[in-house]
Amino acid sequence: MRQNERLRLRLINAANARIFVVDIAGMEGWTIALDGMPLAQPQRLGEPLILGPGQRADLIVDVTADSGETAHLVRLDNGEGMSQVALTVTGRASAVRRDDPPALPSNANMDVPGLDNAVPVRLNIEGGAMGRMQSAVLNGERKSFRDLVDENEYWALNGTVGMPDAPLAGLALGQTVKLEISNDTSFPHAMHLHGMHFREIGEDGTLGPLRDTITMFRGETRTVVFVADNPGDWLFHCHMLSHAAAGMMTWMRVT
Repeated sequence: MRQNERLRLRLINAANARIFVVDIAGMEGWTIALDGMPLAQPQRLGEPLILGPGQRADLIVDVTADSGETAHLVRLDNGEGMSQVALTVTGRASAVRRDDPPALPSNANMDVPGLDNAVPVRLNIEGGAMGRMQSAVLNGERKSFRDLVDENEYWALNGTVGMPDAPLAGLALGQTVKLEISNDTSFPHAMHLHGMHFREIGEDGTLGPLRDTITMFRGETRTVVFVADNPGDWLFHCHMLSHAAAGMMTWMRVT
């Protein structure tokens, strides 16, 4: 890399369980897209990025480190920073910095209309060590948590372990959906929806950026909204793959 050079970085968390908290050093940057969806305006990096398994972030970065120095993608663990990727700076691309980057062109159908008439759906995440789940349904039979552990099944969605026969929601094409997700466990979960992207409703009622994965921390309840604009049967599961294999899977049908 060269000083004052501008690069586009795509960060992909390809781990199947680990959450990465990342920042940059020796660079100045802007987030321009999340989970493949452009932001309306680039957001200057002021806080570290949190990437759950499967989440993606596209950055525009300008190299600010001097020639002979090293810029870093920094990983933060318990507040301590360490280099995840080291980038050597040699020479100078230009004598001056560029202006802030413009936004990427938007993708089609990024709006989420119809919030007032949205179909309500609720998903409760249960199970795991130090959780409160006493029992859940596995293969049509209610079993105690101890019995579930004996079968290597630790997690449940809405009281059911593993893929249910009936969908979490049966939706008509074009319907707007308001999905409330509660994490009633002591662990984080990266909940991933296939086939569609959603926006989170903030505490002030505003809609966040389009994502297809939401990282839920312990005890959180959060609400996302999306338009069921893609017909088919769509998996909704935890991207911590051991969690999915041990029960955290469901699905939605769009017809």
